[in-house]
Amino acid sequence: MEKIYVLVHRCHEQCIKLIHATPDGKSGGLGIGLKQGIILKILLERDGLTQRELTRFLQITSSSCGELIAKLEQGGYVRRKANVSDRRTFDVFLTESGRALGEKYRDESREILEEWGGNLTAAEKERLFRLLTKLSAGLDAQIEKNGGRRDAQGI
Repeated sequence: MEKIYVLVHRCHEQCIKLIHATPDGKSGGLGIGLKQGIILKILLERDGLTQRELTRFLQITSSSCGELIAKLEQGGYVRRKANVSDRRTFDVFLTESGRALGEKYRDESREILEEWGGNLTAAEKERLFRLLTKLSAGLDAQIEKNGGRRDAQGI
């Protein structure tokens, strides 16, 4: 199983490099960093998430997420609005320019990943997708069973 982990991790890192490796370190030359692009992409699907929800999704600290959101806000890509049920919480929304940049980020990422998988047949892509989905579901169940902690075997 360790070999599979190493290969999945390596493929993940290679995908990140393909999508985000530019001379200025910004996503595809779009002027934003990797996690900023991911935030825009998430908000395309679920606009109005709280900072706490984005923090959990990205698995980073609240302060790091706050900095990313602040940079996106300074760039005019997102706006924060007080949550109606909890005034201590802010919901994060895309602006018109944020939506356009998020769509461009998403489309460029898809294009690069399609090229990356170009040496796989459609059947191989489907099989890989099914296997990774099954693996992910098993890992999710294990995490939930253990309350987010590793079990005694170190899994």
